[in-house]
Amino acid sequence: MGSSSSKPRKGHEKSKHLPKVGTPANEEWEHETHQSVMFGSSGKMVAAGLIGVLVVIGLLLLTL
Repeated sequence: MGSSSSKPRKGHEKSKHLPKVGTPANEEWEHETHQSVMFGSSGKMVAAGLIGVLVVIGLLLLTL
């Protein structure tokens, strides 16, 4: 019998490993992770930017 660590885990057909430290792939992964932690998803950033632009346009129209 094999040990329990040699058995494949259910539901993990393609495991995703982190890139080695110091490689360009690692730097890209760190940048994407930092950006998603700081700003959330890109869809939320686009929505927030669009709302901001609409608010500025609305304020400009009110002052005219």
